[in-house]
Amino acid sequence: MRVGIVGLPNAGKSSLFNLLTEASARVDSYPFTTVEKNVGVVTVPDERLDTIGRLLKPEKLTPAHIDFVDIAGLVKGASKGEGLGNKFLANIREAHLILHLLRNFSSPDIPHVFDTIDPDRDADIVETELAIADLTVVQKRLERLRKETKTSKNRILLQVLEKLKQPLEKGFTQPALSREERKSVKSLGLFITKPTIYAVNCSDTESVDKSRFPRVASKTNLLFSAALEQGMGDFSADEKTELRRSLGLAPEGPAGVVSRCFRELNLIRFYTIKGKESRAWAAPAGTTAIEAAGMIHSDIAKGFIKTEVLNYDDLTDAGDFHIARDTGKVKIEGKNYAVQDGDVLLVKFRT
Repeated sequence: MRVGIVGLPNAGKSSLFNLLTEASARVDSYPFTTVEKNVGVVTVPDERLDTIGRLLKPEKLTPAHIDFVDIAGLVKGASKGEGLGNKFLANIREAHLILHLLRNFSSPDIPHVFDTIDPDRDADIVETELAIADLTVVQKRLERLRKETKTSKNRILLQVLEKLKQPLEKGFTQPALSREERKSVKSLGLFITKPTIYAVNCSDTESVDKSRFPRVASKTNLLFSAALEQGMGDFSADEKTELRRSLGLAPEGPAGVVSRCFRELNLIRFYTIKGKESRAWAAPAGTTAIEAAGMIHSDIAKGFIKTEVLNYDDLTDAGDFHIARDTGKVKIEGKNYAVQDGDVLLVKFRT
């Protein structure tokens, strides 16, 4: 799964990317420092996997991960190709979730592209460009569909696009879509169909005043300060939490966005413990046993026979998969079994 970090130039996208990935993407005080997208792999915090490691003592523990993408800054007119608009829009269409970063700090060394700090205005600019770009795609596709043969598949797509057209004409308002409706337009990569998380990059010296950005504050999931985080390298975890709280920031810091993204992507985690490695896997809710097998290895899915399933809590109670099996806690499931969050799978397959 891929999360795209978007926002205006100089909002702090590369700084957040570096904090999340412990990478070193270039950070400068002028627009378009990020031209080509930076991609980083971020592990998802997982207490269950840590417990499995303590219980089973495997040689290797592999957590689930999410890809984060630092995408070039957007400007007014991006939907028409201004700035790095075309590159920006193409990159964000590849993302499964949008992490919309907004700026709420002043710095003489880092100019704002509009000279003033206004997160609500900045959000409107980005959302308007995304809506215009989506509307262009929707209108072009509608024109084609109206000329094509009226198959049942085309009729469904036509209905969904008509449903999306109206809110797009009013702005970036995300409509309620069923799973089937989302599936029908998935290939278009429409921004309006992607889950969105709002994060605000705040000052490292002043307490947050949400009245300065009421619209964004009503849907912000994370308040953090990149400058503060960069200056707390040697602080203890408790000291970092206390300082964040004193400024009205999220106590968990930017790392909290990883868990939030995981939830917004509607992912579950299942585990494999065979051999020398215990591993967590991230999968969409509703993933079947054979789909999970395919994530582990395509040959396992091809030769799938059945899977043994053990709930994480039952594993920790028993202390060992074999003991849990002997006490009747392990279930046998077929290929259509819907994998549950926390399942430990042992797949049987033909070679």
